[in-house]
Amino acid sequence: MNNNRKCHVKVLNDILGESGVVAFGAKLSRDGLCIQAIQKGGARLNLTFEGFLKGYCRELSGQQSLSFRKLVEQATTDAPRVAEPLFLLALAQGKAEYVLGLSEGSWMEQDYRDVLSLYGQAGSMASLCAKSELPNRYANVWRAYRAVKEKPAADRRVNALMRKKTLEALEESGVTRYGLCRALRLNKGNVYAYLAGDDSKVSRKTARRIMEYAEERGTQEGAGHPVCVTG
Repeated sequence: MNNNRKCHVKVLNDILGESGVVAFGAKLSRDGLCIQAIQKGGARLNLTFEGFLKGYCRELSGQQSLSFRKLVEQATTDAPRVAEPLFLLALAQGKAEYVLGLSEGSWMEQDYRDVLSLYGQAGSMASLCAKSELPNRYANVWRAYRAVKEKPAADRRVNALMRKKTLEALEESGVTRYGLCRALRLNKGNVYAYLAGDDSKVSRKTARRIMEYAEERGTQEGAGHPVCVTG
């Protein structure tokens, strides 16, 4: 993994660590950031774009301060990757003109002028980030945020589909819910709630483990192999 990729993985792990998420993976592709986030239990991820940008700027700059003067200084010297989230944060906080002034004479100035002009045409952050004229470096920051923000709901939809298959396989195999939890060493309360219909109680990875275990036992039962049923 090259230094750029390591940087983005660390950055996004730390951002999500502040939001109740216990595991996060990111990789860079030609199309931008491909992101995976795993929630702890049913934790909700109520992350605003501004909050995401604050964490991003802290990590990329290597400092806790969100002083725009200090961030611009870092962007022009040791941390050029902070330039894009820094200006998006300035837009979100109504400080874009101020930051543009701070960037005067730097390599970021023309970029900032162009993005500010696009923002004036778009009228909102979401509309700005949907514009094809927006440089990909800025659009990738928005894509990263949306992927993180939307993943919990996507996981719940997938978990619901796997739950249906799991229940069918459990009925076919004769394995009880208690036996399943014991075999996989899972929290009974969370698994019972999940199988009863709360799709936020387990991660997608755990839901898949449960489904695969139930289907494997169902296959063994169908093939005439003995199945050890506990509980």
